[in-house]
Amino acid sequence: MDIDPYSSTMARVNPGTFVPDVAPNAPASQPLDETAGTTAAASFKDTVKSLLDDVNTKMTSAGQMSQDLATGKTHDFDGTIKSVEEATLAFQFTMAIRNKLMEAYSEIQQQQF
Repeated sequence: MDIDPYSSTMARVNPGTFVPDVAPNAPASQPLDETAGTTAAASFKDTVKSLLDDVNTKMTSAGQMSQDLATGKTHDFDGTIKSVEEATLAFQFTMAIRNKLMEAYSEIQQQQF
């Protein structure tokens, strides 16, 4: 395995990007334009709603797949397990976010101004 030395890699860094080119013939990278592609910033409310809708969809799908497996409508054991695990992880992630938000709210409440 051939690994370029540090000095050789740093010589290929594009000024202002801190990203070395992957290959000699790779296109040069450019800094992102801050206004490009942004039509409207999503609000916190919309982001949370989207997250909760996604978790709800996953949990509903996992429940339906589990019920179908239990009643014999499907024999997709692997797909059902994957769906249930995805829903569980999504729910745990959501609860972790909720707990962090509650901790932050509690901490802000205890501050004296």
